[in-house]
Amino acid sequence: MNETKHRNLSIRGPLTLFIIVLVLISTLTVLWNVVLVHDYNKLRELAAQDTAFHGTFLALGSLLFLTIIVLSSILGAQLIGQLRWSQRQSNFIASVSHELNSPLSAIKLFAQTLRRDDLSTGDRRNFVEKILFDVERLSRLVANILRAAEVDNRGAELLIAPQRVELHSYLDDYLEDAVALHRENGLAMSLAGKGPLWVELDRMMFRQVLDNLVDNAVRYRGERPPKIHVEVAPLDGKIEIRVSDQGIGVPAAELVKLFDRFYRIETGEAPRRGRKGTGIGLYIVRTIVHAHGGKVGARSEGPGKGTTIWIRLPAAEAEEEAA
Repeated sequence: MNETKHRNLSIRGPLTLFIIVLVLISTLTVLWNVVLVHDYNKLRELAAQDTAFHGTFLALGSLLFLTIIVLSSILGAQLIGQLRWSQRQSNFIASVSHELNSPLSAIKLFAQTLRRDDLSTGDRRNFVEKILFDVERLSRLVANILRAAEVDNRGAELLIAPQRVELHSYLDDYLEDAVALHRENGLAMSLAGKGPLWVELDRMMFRQVLDNLVDNAVRYRGERPPKIHVEVAPLDGKIEIRVSDQGIGVPAAELVKLFDRFYRIETGEAPRRGRKGTGIGLYIVRTIVHAHGGKVGARSEGPGKGTTIWIRLPAAEAEEEAA
């Protein structure tokens, strides 16, 4: 809370200064024009002596003030953008710290509990599963951070190793793993569409796409158990994957920003257990999809009505045809 107030104060100072400067410039412009009107008779006499000088004087003066106002406005817009970017980075660091500390604390607690001699076999198995679940959370978080760093180093380009994949079978296998992993959250997933649908995929990298989409659906599920419906179908020479949830939804104004780096949606309804995320999950999704030559977008009918993420990938030749 104190950190948030501090960030707001640090933003408020430069913005206030910029507004004051802009007001002063505008006031100076008005006063300058008032003086011109007040001294109109003298200027007429001057104009009679040198019409060209009078016109040049007015034109240059007006142009100068207009230039100052425009440049000040551009400077202010850049300042606001930089401050927002800085705030997103601060939020990212705070979120990563929380996301790392939470599973580590849980793992430590479960490991300490496992040292007890009076635990039954069933309890031990339960604690081991919880530890593995939190380890998987840590693994996915670290994978996202490393992937974001890779994008920075390569200038927004990722090196992929695509293979010809039958997408329906690939998704079916993934859903089985995801449901097992999120058993504690009561995750339910369904798959619609008929195969075979062939695409060129980097299997491991695209799994990170699906992991991030599922993680978002679980994180922003609201009060109900998470439910995800995946649909895959051909569309205009491409293959479209639609991942729909029944979570808290996204306001229309936020959809265009959803895949921006460090962007975290601010809604009236908090994510489950206060976990807001790091703001890089969907950014990684977009980067990986683009590396595959695809496109990604989002649809939502509004808060409380769930969200659909669509991915369009180039269709590949069937394995038999390629042979």
